[in-house]
Amino acid sequence: MTQSRITVGEVARPHGVGGALKVNPLTDDARRFEKLKSVIVDGKEYAVLHASVSQSGVFLTLEGVSDRNAAEAFRGKSLQIKRENASVAKGRVLIVDVLGCTVSFEDGQVAGEVVDVLQHGAADVWVLKKEKKQILFPALKRVFISEDYGDKKITVSRKAFDEVAVYED
Repeated sequence: MTQSRITVGEVARPHGVGGALKVNPLTDDARRFEKLKSVIVDGKEYAVLHASVSQSGVFLTLEGVSDRNAAEAFRGKSLQIKRENASVAKGRVLIVDVLGCTVSFEDGQVAGEVVDVLQHGAADVWVLKKEKKQILFPALKRVFISEDYGDKKITVSRKAFDEVAVYED
């Protein structure tokens, strides 16, 4: 099932007295915030009046949020966008589309279901759950045979998977 909204950040705190929000981005490229036209908070859509990205973080000014008191009400809230407004580069996939996928080997045996994606280095690490155990593996191109994120099915090479996977004891 495809989600109609995607969470792109969380409001950390108000910034200044003019109603700006400091945002913790949930994206691999915070500059995407500079292109946002609107965000959804608690089901209500707000036009983005200004967005800036610096080493200090991501800052947004939303229509109707004009002072620090109004901004304080957004603390800890998730920022979402409509799925159709999400841009994904060719060959890339949204984490939300990976979660819940069943990962199987060529012979159809199920390795597990993707329950998390860790982003700590050169490659994302996918966390699978099968029964009560976890398996972690780096999402390397050589491991994958086919992906169908719409049907939530991924096929991997058993040989390549076994070379890189870490199994919980």
